[in-house]
This record gives sequence, structure tokens and C-alpha cells, in this order.
Amino acid sequence: MNGAERQLKLKEWPTRRVAMLVLPAGHLVTIAGPLDVFTRASLVLMRSGKRRTPAYEVDLLTADSSPLATSAGLQIIGGRSWRDYDAPIDTLLILAGADLAQSGFDPGLLAWIRARAADTRRVGSVCAGAFLLAAAGVLDGRRATTHWELAGDLARRYPRIAVDGDRIFTQDGHIWTSAGVSAGVDLALAMVEEDHGHALALEVARRMVLVMRRGAAQKQFSAQLAAQAADHQPIRELIAWISENLDADLSVPALARRAGMSERNFSRVFTQQVSTTPARFVARLRTEAAKAKLAAAPQKLEAVAQSAGFGDGETLRRHLRSEEVEDGLADESKRQRAAIAG
Repeated sequence: MNGAERQLKLKEWPTRRVAMLVLPAGHLVTIAGPLDVFTRASLVLMRSGKRRTPAYEVDLLTADSSPLATSAGLQIIGGRSWRDYDAPIDTLLILAGADLAQSGFDPGLLAWIRARAADTRRVGSVCAGAFLLAAAGVLDGRRATTHWELAGDLARRYPRIAVDGDRIFTQDGHIWTSAGVSAGVDLALAMVEEDHGHALALEVARRMVLVMRRGAAQKQFSAQLAAQAADHQPIRELIAWISENLDADLSVPALARRAGMSERNFSRVFTQQVSTTPARFVARLRTEAAKAKLAAAPQKLEAVAQSAGFGDGETLRRHLRSEEVEDGLADESKRQRAAIAG
């Protein structure tokens, strides 16, 4: 080994051990998504010559050493029981499906999570995994998120937690929590970015052919996702076209012509199918795209505004402020409903 190689080896950060605790009946994507992110990050760094050893080593932990049954009926073998696991952990991830939120938790497992969270650099959860962190007391006094269907239940059962059911993931100190299923990919990418920078996270996302790497503040229900519920095929096709042409003329007359409908009929059908007017939907979609671009990497506001179809930075600022007001009113409405229910 020459001097340059020795210096490279000395500078290399030790392999980080990621322990993924997977509870029975979890979704395959919940497990495979984060696993693939950490594995690909290691491969990219090694193939590029930036590391000589893997950046991450992932251990799969289960309730016992028997095959793990997933919600799809497939079984995963090769896991290790958490009871016998005493290796040092850099990142602990708790992965669980929604059904687990209604189950009782093993006191021994909660004690293990509590102890490991205290001596682990980073702790995270996907979907109902937040309920185990909550039951172990790890989330007390912190902000957290989970799958949108479970957020209300988490807030009621654990009032010491500030639950936000809108976010894709939340980081509060060294504790991370995320929404359900595919949100585990976003969580893992954010962790890779924290460890190795934005460029690597973006490269891993690109290799996984992800349309967009979602930021923490992005809502679980985006405008485009909500609009996919439309049962009128021309409207669904138009929405897909809009999302790919945000800088085009998206006025009602232009969209009506594209849909082959009169302006009046188009506005009526669109509003009926999407539960909002065409203008509000376009504005929301453009705002979401702009926020994603701003969160992904530092960019000039004017450039982001033009690429998202706003034309200028001041218009984008106005829409961002308007959305903040709407979100604030929605949060206040949630608090009032919770107070009435409580």
C-alpha cells in the first residue's frame, strides 16, 4: 500500500451499522425500500472509488430467528432475533405495518428499544413503527409523524407527542419518524444525505428511478396524488400532462381546448372530479413543485418560479405565503376538533 492509499484509508469513516427491526406482517416495500437505499449508497461510493469499504452494513432484526411473514404472504429468512443482538448500532430503524398499531407490545421489546435508543446515534421509524417508539417513551416531548390514517390515534394515545400527520418524515434531534410504506425510502435517502451529502442521495434516487426525492415537509397527500382518484379518464390524462408541463399555458381556456370540452363544461367536470377548481389545482401543483425544488438544493427563487410556471419570484412568494396561511388554519381546525373530541 502506497502513502496515498494509506492516507485514503485513514480518512475513511468506519462502516455504519444499520439495524432494521421488522415486525410481523410488514409491507415488502417498507422493508426493501430502506434496505435498497443503504445498499446502493455503499455500492455507488465504492464503485466511484470514494470508499474502499461499504458505507453501510444492514442487519435485519425480527421477533425471533424464524422466517418473517410479510403482509403479502411472502417470507423473509436470514433475520436475527433482537433478543440475541448486542452489536453496536449506528442507525436503528423500527418498521411496522398499520395493523401493529392496534396490538399490544412486548414489554421486553420496549425496554430493548428504550435502551438501544439511548446509545444509538440515530433512531427512526416507518409507519406504525412510531407507536413502538412512543410506547417506549422515546418520542415524549418530540415532534413525530406516521401514516396519515394512524396520526389521530397516535396523538390520542400519546398526548406528550406533537404529531403531524401531513409530513413525509420528521426529524427531531436524533429521532426520525416517517409516514407509511414508500416513505421509508425518503427517510433513508435523507439519512444518506445527512451522512454523505446531497449529491449521493440524488444519485441513489436516480438509480432507483424515483420521479422525485421528496423532502420532509412535503405532504403525504400531494395535489397530484389526490387527483388520481378522478374516475374520468380524460381528466386523469390531462392531470398527468399538466404535471409534466407546469411552465406551459395552463389557463382554463387552454386546458379546456386540450380536453376537447367547452370552458364551462370543463370547469364543472374538473371541479367535480378533483374537488377543486382548475386554477386552484394548477397553483397547488406548481407550488408543490417549487417547494420540492427549493428543498432539494439551493436555487435562485426566480429560476425556480419560472420552471414551475409562476413567471416571477414575487408570484411564487405570494403562493407560498398563501399556502402557509391555509396550513395554519388547517392546523388550528385540527386542534379545535381534537379539543372538542377530548
